[in-house]
Amino acid sequence: MNSIDSIKALPDLQTISASAAEALAVLANNAISERGRFTLALSGGETPRTLYEILARVYHDTIDWQRVHLYWSDERYVPHDDPASNYRMAREMLIDPLPIPATNVHAIPTSFINPEDAALAYSKELLPAMPLDLILLGLGEDGHTASLFPGTFDPEDYRLVIVTHSPKPPPVRISMTVRAINEARNVFFLVSGGEKREIL
Repeated sequence: MNSIDSIKALPDLQTISASAAEALAVLANNAISERGRFTLALSGGETPRTLYEILARVYHDTIDWQRVHLYWSDERYVPHDDPASNYRMAREMLIDPLPIPATNVHAIPTSFINPEDAALAYSKELLPAMPLDLILLGLGEDGHTASLFPGTFDPEDYRLVIVTHSPKPPPVRISMTVRAINEARNVFFLVSGGEKREIL
């Protein structure tokens, strides 16, 4: 397990998002300078929406988005145009407003009949990019992150991507594993709301 370098307590979601965007931009520019690209795994839910909006608006011209590759930490097993899709939210808030090449957008597939096949396909796509430069994660009130719900997965699972099941709809999810998360160069948890203080 990676160590926790720091916890920042900030007054509101806007400030959290602005701080995360600034730190992300530094990581992106350093990675592009050192390795020629920046690999970023996005999270879903409502918390990162403001971050994506800030990145698209404030950092449009200060990050070389042509060299950014996007992945997802997890996805609901719904079509990409479904309102519940993590991909759809990221596309609307981040991808469409920025000059990110379509070949750099590595969405989790959700068109397979069997979600296990989708998880395997995404593992194969993710493997050459490991370790990712940055994974964005949230935290649920029940302690779940990505789509790793307490008591429903093996933290020692050697795979990179697995099928999980959520207690809330939509139930079927595809998620990076603890292994994939821990191997990343950096991980940001964006946590908003006083009700999550105890679980954090």
